[in-house]
Amino acid sequence: MTSLSSKLVGFTIPFYSKTHKHCSSSHNRSFLTCANSNLNHVNVKPFSTNLQAAATTDARQTSQTHSQSLGFRDTQMLKIFHRSCRAGNYIEALHLLESMVRKGYNPDVILCTKLIKGFFNLRNVPKAVRVMEILEKFGQPDVFAYNALINGFCKMNRIDDSTKVVDRMRSKGFCPDTVTYNIMIGSLCSRGKLGLALKVLDQLLTDNCQPTVITYTILIEATMLEGGVDEALKLLDEMLSRGLKPDMFTYNTIIRGMCKEGMVKRAFEMIRNLELKGCEPDVISYNILLRALLNQGKWEEGEKLMTKMFSERCEPNVVTYSILITTLCRDGKIDEALNLLKLMKEKGLTPDAYSYDPLIAAFCREGRLDLAIKFLETMISDGCLPDVVNYNTVLATLCKNGKADQALEIFGKLGEVGCSPNSSSYNTMFSALWSSGDKIRALQMISEMLNHGIDPDEITYNSMISCLCREGMVDEAFELLIDMRSCEFHPSVVTYNIVLLGYCKAHRIEEAIDVLESMVENGCRPNETTYTMLIEGIGFAGYRAEAMELTNDLVRIDAISEYSFKRLHRTFPLLNVLQRSSLTFGH
Repeated sequence: MTSLSSKLVGFTIPFYSKTHKHCSSSHNRSFLTCANSNLNHVNVKPFSTNLQAAATTDARQTSQTHSQSLGFRDTQMLKIFHRSCRAGNYIEALHLLESMVRKGYNPDVILCTKLIKGFFNLRNVPKAVRVMEILEKFGQPDVFAYNALINGFCKMNRIDDSTKVVDRMRSKGFCPDTVTYNIMIGSLCSRGKLGLALKVLDQLLTDNCQPTVITYTILIEATMLEGGVDEALKLLDEMLSRGLKPDMFTYNTIIRGMCKEGMVKRAFEMIRNLELKGCEPDVISYNILLRALLNQGKWEEGEKLMTKMFSERCEPNVVTYSILITTLCRDGKIDEALNLLKLMKEKGLTPDAYSYDPLIAAFCREGRLDLAIKFLETMISDGCLPDVVNYNTVLATLCKNGKADQALEIFGKLGEVGCSPNSSSYNTMFSALWSSGDKIRALQMISEMLNHGIDPDEITYNSMISCLCREGMVDEAFELLIDMRSCEFHPSVVTYNIVLLGYCKAHRIEEAIDVLESMVENGCRPNETTYTMLIEGIGFAGYRAEAMELTNDLVRIDAISEYSFKRLHRTFPLLNVLQRSSLTFGH
């Protein structure tokens, strides 16, 4: 099998279908399924150890058969191979596998499948493909092995490769099963390729596979993310027409989508219809509705919903309290939020980071840093380790208040408390250190970030570009902008404007115009600020006639407003522009 490439994001299908079929004979595998539909929605990785446990007998029989035909040394090698697989020593296991097949050993499909998954977890695609090559040449692959390869490619952002594996699977006499299609559909949906996912659903039906509740739930959720509430409901109807019974996970997906689109009344109507059909909303349903109401400031309706929730004997969970605490803090009712946190503990619930974060953020907004830091300590004493969001909130506030040294002290201890900094943490510290004049330490932050394998994000690039331009290092800033594009980030108009302004301040007008051209070529539309900065740059560089001509052109196409025009006119004596544009602005 050849190594292929494309760049997308991985997806993990949360369960195995209860049915699978083959177009030709292969090893039959038994596997465990969860009878509780709610548990089927937990984000569990596919091809789990349950599969291996369920097939232990088959694997043992296979091992015994090979042991009888191999010598003592080879039998020992086989045992080491099994032990290496179980211990996760996949490189060693592959080496042993290659040695054994040269001696006539027929590789076991179950262990090879585990090897394939193991190498994908290590992001070692060539080795995973090598295992499948061995299995195809010397053993008997099955649909589960191919699904492991397909799932691995999807997780590695290589959809094209996963599609080619499906084609190869067919060429080897295997029909893709529901799991295969669910992996593909889920992967496409997670990348916003809903249209392609729906085509895969059509292919699934053409192949006489049976879609599952999960198949439709994935598609419904993706449709909701695109704002297609009516289209999602059509998928629900199709799901029902096929005799599939949605559970509350599916319905909650729709309710959440409706609320995000502002269709709260419609979401309540759906809940009422479900209740008429004997399907009771769960705590997740109530949380979705409660958040939607409180986000609209409808406290009274939120209280009524809570009353109904209690009357239905549906106990609030940690998320419920966190929603209430967040809203109270947003409305400045910190004391009430603290009382609710206390009540939550009295009810036997353990607050999580999401419960504490709004309180820490509220203290920071009010400048009560001592209380924010004290709350971090309270979290730890309560057995709830603060997450990076909690720390970032405090770090940002300390830096904003000019306390970079104190922020740096806390930052340095993040690893000790088991909370590794993320790109946001480094961005905060970089900006604070640079602004305080400690530029060397600021650049060391970026170096440390990269050394720890943390990729810079758009904020990292924008912060560095802005800081470099302020220091007059515009060429270096422009190189960073180009590097930003090469990393598949799309610089915003603000990013381009920062660099353009830097060149204008340095009176390097040709380079500023180059930035404008690069901006347009890369699909970023200049805004009014872009044009006014360029006009001012041209004028201050001594090219007033050219500035007047450009302003005249921009006025004619309504690219700058009357306010900007007047401001420019105060800066430069653009008399003929004023005369020629009098009709445009009604003067």
